[in-house]
Amino acid sequence: MAEDKPNTRRAKAGALDEIDLRIIEVLQRDGRAQSTVIGEELGLTGNLVANRIRAMDAAGLMRVVALSDFRVHGYRLLARIRLQVSGRAPLEVAQELATREHVLSVHLTSGRYPVSCLYAFHAAREMIEAARDVSAGIAGVEDVDVELLNTVYRYNTAVGPIAA
Repeated sequence: MAEDKPNTRRAKAGALDEIDLRIIEVLQRDGRAQSTVIGEELGLTGNLVANRIRAMDAAGLMRVVALSDFRVHGYRLLARIRLQVSGRAPLEVAQELATREHVLSVHLTSGRYPVSCLYAFHAAREMIEAARDVSAGIAGVEDVDVELLNTVYRYNTAVGPIAA
């Protein structure tokens, strides 16, 4: 009777199969893991692992990146700033906001505040100045709502949008 071997062919382009997810799981623990080491852990060849990593990267399904804690960069505060927009497309406001130095992420949302961003600050004064600057310095911003994030219990960086 032949040994049961995992199917090493990808189900279809643009989709992650069980093997891809297992490779990603190992890379999340150690982004510098070599293909041969990953292969040994998963019972696959190093070449297969390397080919799958290249294919996932080329398809835009996965990217290995380095992350650093925001505190390493001297940031002590995180705030969510939401913007009410009038007379201008929210997308244009979001794109302008995204060019700001301390903005970590920008989102288009539904409801009263169609633009929301996560901002990092070194000190409370910067947060106040940023809120003032956003309300006066970006055309179309009608109202600003600032929420200081007191405690972050979970911030999952393992899954997220891959910017082009």
